[in-house]
Amino acid sequence: MKLTEHVYLAGSGHYGLSQEFDCSIYIVDCGSRLVMVDTGAGLDMERIFNNMKKDGLDPGKISDILLTHSHSDHAGGAAELKRLYGPQIYISDIESPFIKGGDDESLKLDVAKRSGLYSPDYKFNPCQPTDTLKDGDIIKAGNFDFESIIVPGHSEGSTCFKVNLPEGLALFTGDVVFAQGTIGLLNCDGSDLSVYRKNIHKLSDLGIDLLFPGHFVFTVSGGQGHIDKAIDSLSLITVPKNFI
Repeated sequence: MKLTEHVYLAGSGHYGLSQEFDCSIYIVDCGSRLVMVDTGAGLDMERIFNNMKKDGLDPGKISDILLTHSHSDHAGGAAELKRLYGPQIYISDIESPFIKGGDDESLKLDVAKRSGLYSPDYKFNPCQPTDTLKDGDIIKAGNFDFESIIVPGHSEGSTCFKVNLPEGLALFTGDVVFAQGTIGLLNCDGSDLSVYRKNIHKLSDLGIDLLFPGHFVFTVSGGQGHIDKAIDSLSLITVPKNFI
């Protein structure tokens, strides 16, 4: 599904585009290369590839995969994509060990299964990332540069990716922040409201136009206003609006 001149939605459980466990899976057309932001859970991935082909995109051109964090709905397909197409796979250095090991406890998959978010038989396929990211690192892909902004709170090393596209300044936020200022706080180890408060300011004053979260709706204008709502909510005494 083409969203803007350069951004496509290749999968989403929320919109019924792919397997129900999948997050929003974005493709950025960088000219000679395609960048995928998050991979979904790694189940029935042919649906994702078919969606790309319908939009005139060749899955074989996926050169880089940017993982916002290690949770299975975002990173579970990385190993299969690496096997099929050999892309570079990037994740924060904090969360790299989780996808390498692939065990339920470190991925918080055990509590997610107890909560009914995954079937009991779901298995995460471990993946060796190509490179790890620190705050402010730049990934060059074709015509565009993607900057990593590490914003712990949803998970230990959750990462947003900022890229200046011809249609506007875009931010892919994973589960850090959603439309209308919603945040992604979980009741499990690694997700922490106090850590959110200390780090959300990294998203202040960016001037974001296009906001592409890991779930639910996206916006192609005025993205910074949605982010600012989350920043403001984390400065108040009440618990911010949460995504689940």
